[in-house]
Amino acid sequence: MSRRYAYRCELLARSLDGTYETVLATYRATTPWLAARWARATAGRYAELLAPAPAAPYLGGAPLIEAPPEGPRPDVRLRAWADSGERYEGVLRTLAEGCPYAFTVTDYGARYELRLDPLPVRRAPHVPALAARTRPSTGRGRHRRPRLLRPVP
Repeated sequence: MSRRYAYRCELLARSLDGTYETVLATYRATTPWLAARWARATAGRYAELLAPAPAAPYLGGAPLIEAPPEGPRPDVRLRAWADSGERYEGVLRTLAEGCPYAFTVTDYGARYELRLDPLPVRRAPHVPALAARTRPSTGRGRHRRPRLLRPVP
């Protein structure tokens, strides 16, 4: 009998010194395909948030400082991971086997971890459908009282 899984999907940010951890995004998937699709979309979205375009409208003219090219670039690694078809297929295979998957990138002050964890799901017991009504219908709704007829003067 094959095991059935649900998938807990998270994107976590942790400080490098281990003093804090926060959940940036979370999702509960019912299939490996949905979990992998969520991971790909979330990695792409957070790559854009980590390195926004200078003309992005949501910045509202905020001053930006360009990071040195030799420094850590988690946005580049996240974008490359999200755009790779081979890695996407690898995630699907790993999750279909019932194994967890994690991808980690590091910045100057934080470590970002994309985690996809399979969770075993118990199947509900099979309950047979009722073949017939258990109570005969009277033709009237149960919530109504019979009307009393009043004589017309």
